[in-house]
Amino acid sequence: MPPTNVLLPPGRLRHVTSKAAPLTKTQRKERAEHNRVRQEEINDAVAEWKQTMLKTASDLAEQFGKKPHHFLDLFFQNGAHLVHKCSKVNAHNAFLHMKAEELCENGEIPTLARLNEEEVRSEYDNLNHNEREEIIVRHAESSSAACQQRVTAKARVQDVANTFKTMQQIMNGLNTRVGVEGFICLVRNSPDFHMDPKWYFSNPAFMEYMKIAVPAHKGWDIGHVGAKLEVFAIAGCDTIRLHRTSKQRADEMKRQIRDKIHTMLTEITGNENAQMHYIDYEEKIVQRFGVELVGWTYDKLVNLSLLSTSLPGLRKLLDAFNNGTCKFVHLTPLQLNEHSQEHQIAIDDGSVPAPKTRKSWKDRGTKRKEVDELDKENEN
Repeated sequence: MPPTNVLLPPGRLRHVTSKAAPLTKTQRKERAEHNRVRQEEINDAVAEWKQTMLKTASDLAEQFGKKPHHFLDLFFQNGAHLVHKCSKVNAHNAFLHMKAEELCENGEIPTLARLNEEEVRSEYDNLNHNEREEIIVRHAESSSAACQQRVTAKARVQDVANTFKTMQQIMNGLNTRVGVEGFICLVRNSPDFHMDPKWYFSNPAFMEYMKIAVPAHKGWDIGHVGAKLEVFAIAGCDTIRLHRTSKQRADEMKRQIRDKIHTMLTEITGNENAQMHYIDYEEKIVQRFGVELVGWTYDKLVNLSLLSTSLPGLRKLLDAFNNGTCKFVHLTPLQLNEHSQEHQIAIDDGSVPAPKTRKSWKDRGTKRKEVDELDKENEN
């Protein structure tokens, strides 16, 4: 027979990467020396740039009568003062502040002469180290609380204005460094303080685009949206209060509880497709995922649709989810075994219904007819 050519199927093409040859000792030394020189050049360039920036900041400070760090903040943070100087509290000054408060409470005027009397000096000298440290701690707490309270309306207005300005500077600085856009909306959440909603757009085009994205007839207007957010914040940011009837509030509570159960179950199991089961809870939740729901405020774990629309009971359950008393917990293998035994005993006693099983097919175990055979039977 004449020779024939046998055609074999092409093999699977693979992308093979050849391994680089190992470097010799001399090559490694040369590469290390090259990297060292390169890094020194980078360090020198960065140091030169720093000196240039410091000199520029110093020249601008001398020209405009400012401090150099003012322009450094403008260069790197867009003027936002994120770091503030905080000096250590002196024990003697904290003691004098405490004595001045005592004099004011007694109706006296805390003059310097009164605070520098021999009696006050002797009292301070007799304090030990621990007592002085305690006075410093109380003074720091008192000063911090005084700064946080903002009891006067003027102080609140100034605090809001300064903070809002800092937020704008931070956003602009982030835009310069990274390249982001956004907007800010501040509203009050207390009826004791009056303030109109404050808006800031990093790009004015955002404000015009929102009118296109959410047309005015659908509710987008800066004044209208700001007023709605303000009312919602004063109401405690509680969506339940937005509903009027008791039935609507109960449905909203059940919806929030249902969402929390689903979120907590997916987080603890790591399964995004996990669904809560109430009828076969022991088999499909406890035994399958090894978790248990604890802190349920009702007597029996049932579907939320079967719960009463009584607001106090639903509120108690929702609060339990919010404060963490009602949650899913992992079970150990020993606990799972105990659960299984207790559940089986309850099934045997009849206190708990047995899990439902799917009925088996009538033709189970027999060979089914193929599609071609069925078509032939239909033709006949």
